[in-house]
Amino acid sequence: MGNRRFLRAIYILFLVASAGGGGAQNIAVPQGGSTPPSQIEKIGPGRFCIGAALLDKTSGTLSVPARVNMQKGIIELVACSSGGKLHESIFEVNVEPIHLNLGLLLLGLKPKGGVKFQGDTTTPEGDRVLIFVERDGQRQRVEDYVWDMPSSAPMKRTPWVFSGSKFINGQFGAQLTRTLITTQHDPYTILDNPLPRGGDNDVYEVNSRVTPPVGTTVTLVIQALKDKPPKGEQQ
Repeated sequence: MGNRRFLRAIYILFLVASAGGGGAQNIAVPQGGSTPPSQIEKIGPGRFCIGAALLDKTSGTLSVPARVNMQKGIIELVACSSGGKLHESIFEVNVEPIHLNLGLLLLGLKPKGGVKFQGDTTTPEGDRVLIFVERDGQRQRVEDYVWDMPSSAPMKRTPWVFSGSKFINGQFGAQLTRTLITTQHDPYTILDNPLPRGGDNDVYEVNSRVTPPVGTTVTLVIQALKDKPPKGEQQ
């Protein structure tokens, strides 16, 4: 199957999954800036490049290149793409949001959503993933880069929720807002924070104790969870 036909098949999967998860409203094929570029390549058994994202179905991971965008300050996002809320995001990720979402769908993950507005106290729903920061050949949990100010400690380690953003009037929200991973609940993000403080915007800041200087290149590695952990158990 050629690249364009393969991308089209994935894109149909993307639309169906978004509609089935309840996160879609007035779905139509996105126009203009929310149409995914035709960039997909099979590079090995179970391995694909989707734009700048590397999908490895064998290991159940999706990896994306990123750079440190903030070394200190209050945050509402772990990561966004260029043009997003860079003034409150630890990482700037070199990936199209729709490519990230497609990669997670191809890992067999299902989004649900549930958050209606930014700062909504509703817990987002969807399949869970672990997120790592890879630098100099070493992986560290992404929560270690986030400082929980009320607790005076790093953010509690937790699986993140694949909420999957949503469509409104034919536009994919994450592609428009460039929002990828949030510490504060956001209806347009792709991966959201399930912890109780996820509705607050003044809880988290960059953990400057471990975050390297602005401009440092890293890789964000998203690991699909095959089994749901017991209630209250950390991964």
